[in-house]
Amino acid sequence: MNTEGLGKSLLEAFEQVPDPRSTHGRRHPLSAILALSVCAMLSGARSLYAIAQWGRTQPPETLKELGFSRDRTPAVSTLHSVFTRMDADAFESVLGGWIETRMGAAEAAIAIDGKSLRGIHGEELPGVRLVAAYTHEGSLVLGQKGGCGSNQEGRMRPNGAL
Repeated sequence: MNTEGLGKSLLEAFEQVPDPRSTHGRRHPLSAILALSVCAMLSGARSLYAIAQWGRTQPPETLKELGFSRDRTPAVSTLHSVFTRMDADAFESVLGGWIETRMGAAEAAIAIDGKSLRGIHGEELPGVRLVAAYTHEGSLVLGQKGGCGSNQEGRMRPNGAL
């Protein structure tokens, strides 16, 4: 990995992700929420509750470095609201661009993997189909597309979903 001229920090890259929330009542910047989530997940958090708890245990100096202007981090409900409404494609694009500036755009083998996740048993909610592109050299998922419902022919639908 090239360590010279690393360019923008991840926090600066997260500032490019469009915020789905209205400006009225917004207490925390989206970039700070995303940075908090990344740090919490790297520390072992595997749920929104765990991310919120990890944030609550951090000293004010750490929160300031993550981009928060308040001493209190977002609640689970705020995290849920942000992640359900956030544009996942825009987030992946920004994150992919940030990774590319660090790893370079060198040619490497890319593996494509697909899977079908089950729906909820006894409900009318279908499973989700996922296709992901992965590079072994960088140990990174380069992109992922998902869609609901069944598609017997296995072709891409016009909207890009499976």
